[in-house]
Amino acid sequence: MLHFGRPAEVCQFEWGYWPETVARWQAEGMTTANPWEAVGITYYHRVPVETRLFPPFATEVIEDRGNSRIVRDAMGVTKEEAKDSTAFPRFIRHPVENMADFLTLKERLNPDTPGRFPPDWPAQARTLARRDSILVMGGIEISFFGWHRDLMGVTNLLLAYYDQPELVHAISRHHLAFLKAMYARILQDVQFDFIFVWEDMSYKNGPLISPAMVREFMLPYYRELVGFFRSFGDYRFLLDSDGDVSALIPLFIEAGIDGVLPFEVAAGMDIRRVAAAYPDLFIAGGLDKRELAKGRAAIDRELEAKLPAMFRRGGYLPTMDHHVPPEVSYADFQYYVERVRELYARYGR
Repeated sequence: MLHFGRPAEVCQFEWGYWPETVARWQAEGMTTANPWEAVGITYYHRVPVETRLFPPFATEVIEDRGNSRIVRDAMGVTKEEAKDSTAFPRFIRHPVENMADFLTLKERLNPDTPGRFPPDWPAQARTLARRDSILVMGGIEISFFGWHRDLMGVTNLLLAYYDQPELVHAISRHHLAFLKAMYARILQDVQFDFIFVWEDMSYKNGPLISPAMVREFMLPYYRELVGFFRSFGDYRFLLDSDGDVSALIPLFIEAGIDGVLPFEVAAGMDIRRVAAAYPDLFIAGGLDKRELAKGRAAIDRELEAKLPAMFRRGGYLPTMDHHVPPEVSYADFQYYVERVRELYARYGR
């Protein structure tokens, strides 16, 4: 499918499910904690290598505020989080605010630090070679905006493009070298199904930085990294960003990206329009998760409006436009999975 082929069966998987969703579905009869397995769609996983800060910071509860608490997490981020939900936390401080902070943090960004690879890595690599599921390269570390945002926080990063451009480039240069060194070792032993690039750099009104800034601060590093990975094989690159990514798609293509996801409908993204504008772009997602919470008639309308054209075109992976929310019942999710298969059998082969 990544190469615009037409397999006999549609490849289906969802990127994730909120914990509340899994809890609801188990109460409604799901007999496993793995929704992919429960409904018979493809599961995906990643290599058991520490690809972020290592050693991580010690997780620490700084203050208990009753319904919430102030914590410092493994990435060194201080934040206030609710105790009884997975709602987005309130960020207080990130580990990098200036060049001195970054230079101090670099000791945790050494690709050769002992312990990044499990002691039984050769055996695990052999097991991965026999997999029957999708192996994705990259969690959130293959990025040149999202990585920086996690180190600095979004406000500090957006200011740094103007006030500390040398810091942004320093992080990018180091991160490029870090990724190349770490994955050079991994790629000696493991072949992946595709490379996942994580940015999350847009919101409903468009990108958080201008296309000109993307060209200056991101594209040079993208090009070098894409060339490096392709020296190991004919890999496909799928880039993830929420929000409206319309203005960024041409730049991503220029950088060597093959596909984009998840095309959030609430941000105005329409996969049919994107498919018409970029016929060679692999597309994943774009099915409105909110519609799946409205019952089977709404599910039918959403799928029948989009999937026939997308399946005829090819180069499309059907999945929701973000993690499956708890408003979707287990029975309706099963119905959604089956309807996708029916429509693929009719229009995709």
